[in-house]
Amino acid sequence: MASKRLLHLNAERLTALLWRDGALKTEGRFPHGEAGLAAFAKYLARRHGSHFYLLADVADEDYRIEMLPYARGADRDALLARKLGQQPLAAAISYGRKKSGRRDEKILFAALTRPRFFAPWLDTLRDAEAQLAGIWPLPLLGGALLEKLPKPSVTHEYCLLVSITSGGIRQSFFKRGHLVFSRLSLTAATNPAELAAVCAAEAASLHPYLLGQRLLPRDTPLPVMILAHPGQIGVFTHACKPSTDDIQIAIQDVHAAAQAIGLKTLSPDANSESLFLHLLAQKPPRMQFAPPEERRFFRLWQVRAWLVRGGAFALIAGLLFAGRAMLDVMASRAATEVLLQQAQADTQRYQAIEKTFPPLPVRAEDLRAVVARFNDLEKRSASPEPLYFAISRALETSPDIDLERIQWQLNSHPDLREIAIAHGLLPAAMMTDQRGQLDTVNAFVDALRANPGLEVTIEHMPFEIASGRPLRSINAPAQLADLKFIIRISRMR
Repeated sequence: MASKRLLHLNAERLTALLWRDGALKTEGRFPHGEAGLAAFAKYLARRHGSHFYLLADVADEDYRIEMLPYARGADRDALLARKLGQQPLAAAISYGRKKSGRRDEKILFAALTRPRFFAPWLDTLRDAEAQLAGIWPLPLLGGALLEKLPKPSVTHEYCLLVSITSGGIRQSFFKRGHLVFSRLSLTAATNPAELAAVCAAEAASLHPYLLGQRLLPRDTPLPVMILAHPGQIGVFTHACKPSTDDIQIAIQDVHAAAQAIGLKTLSPDANSESLFLHLLAQKPPRMQFAPPEERRFFRLWQVRAWLVRGGAFALIAGLLFAGRAMLDVMASRAATEVLLQQAQADTQRYQAIEKTFPPLPVRAEDLRAVVARFNDLEKRSASPEPLYFAISRALETSPDIDLERIQWQLNSHPDLREIAIAHGLLPAAMMTDQRGQLDTVNAFVDALRANPGLEVTIEHMPFEIASGRPLRSINAPAQLADLKFIIRISRMR
């Protein structure tokens, strides 16, 4: 994991610190000028791969709150861009919308108004391809500090936070934890009594300004919190006048504040910038002031980190999927092994039971052939009853005909036809009436053909009916006294 390094920039110098596990370690102090920039470049060359967070504590800054009409998407972005103007180091922080009316949005426009002051340091960072996470003014961390300070320090809706830093005396005014106004006052005071007097004087002079700007309602006391070293609290308490109806002053121990936010490195003096540096390392505010080109290498690292995380996630997902598939395969193999063992046991039991059967008179292959033949014959077997019914109904329409016999059979053709050969007899009275014989037989045949699926053919008549020959009997009266005919009847199964 990349190391976090903090850069504290004020009017005197840039201080580089290493933040690790809640502790701050100073690694270098670089004054303004060519010598300081050269030393800073060497420092960056030895810390390639670290993430740098720049905290600015300078007097050249601007804070103003405006109400913007309701807008969304690209319209809102264009409106904010116009408001930010030409300031390269600026940001717009939303404090929410009104819940009624036009739902105007409350925006804090903040800017570091002297970009040339930052340019040499930013150029050095860019030349070293340092991963700059962003630039934050020190007052933006005040709201997070107020949230974590022990109660009842932050019970008021309004609060003026006064802190002593190496750059001067910082006064930041908050409303419901949101930064409204901040300024840095330079001072030459060094001893605690002088610092305490300057802090009290700055708070007293700021009160009418807040009233005039309507940032503080009239007849509302101004709560003032002054951060002081625990060894100087008595001096600050004595130097600051007792609370009045307009100003209510409270002294906050910076060491207790450090413990409240989890900072392990305690300040040896009244300076409190270490509190803000620690808060910046812990949770940087979402809005920062560095232009996109200054954060290029940090963004590249973020993209690379997301790609690595995505690849690791894909790898883990693939390994989990492969592991699950392997478990499924192992389970399938185990189930298959159980089934094979069960089948083998069943085969052994069957063979044991089979040995108890009496021996067959024929071989098993012959028996199977006989059974197959029997099944085939059973499939081909059919009852002659349907054909007998058809012939019976046809006889009802031809009462002059007598049937001597019917031969019923199945052919071996693949279409498996049922065949009946009917042998009929005409009455003797028709011996000389050949026309009557023909009509009677044809009537009987037509009655049979009226049944669907029957094919009827005449195979033999009692007289010659060939074309071109005269009708004559083929049975001489002296030889045969009756007349016979044969009809073939077939039906598909």
